[in-house]
Amino acid sequence: MNSASYHHGNLRQALLDAALLLIRQRGIEQLSLRAIAREVGVSQTAPYRHFADKNRLLVEIAIQTFNELAQHCQAALQADASTPENIRLCGLAYLHFAIANPERYKLTFGQSIEHRQDYPELMAAGMDSFAVLLDLVEQGIQDGSLLALDAQLMANTCWSTIHGFASLAIDGFYQRQCLTLSNDQLINNMIDLATRAICRQPPDLMKNTDQ
Repeated sequence: MNSASYHHGNLRQALLDAALLLIRQRGIEQLSLRAIAREVGVSQTAPYRHFADKNRLLVEIAIQTFNELAQHCQAALQADASTPENIRLCGLAYLHFAIANPERYKLTFGQSIEHRQDYPELMAAGMDSFAVLLDLVEQGIQDGSLLALDAQLMANTCWSTIHGFASLAIDGFYQRQCLTLSNDQLINNMIDLATRAICRQPPDLMKNTDQ
């Protein structure tokens, strides 16, 4: 990447893109604003016009990731689907996004960002992302398709299962196991199980095993 690879006025996004590339190649520990500047082909002081420090740059990547994750999950919902089915579709979209963007996902939910609570825009983006699932759970409680329990508890239970699966998949855990299911079958069945746990009348399971 060099200075010719971005359009005038879009240096900020070019710096974020370069940061992700360097994280993929070298890891977050080796990332610095100077290294990003060299990658983009600008002066070493240029990144500081957009980000106070490395932590602020990581915060911005996480905000964008939360926003895109929420949009991805929201776009997967279907107006004519039942609430449990939309929860399943939301979970599938979440997993596919996480697995397709491993560096961004691990950064967003990992320990690399310091003092998260000091960045209200980051906290708000995280809550907005979680709200896609929480809204579905609240809807399911109201329409009677889900258990009449605390919505936050059920949404967090469902998310914890999906997040755990995403993290293990990104780390290659399932690739090291001798599984009889394909990756797509495993993903579908994991989502089915996570959804079934909060349903009042659980749907049939493992419908994707033989597909």
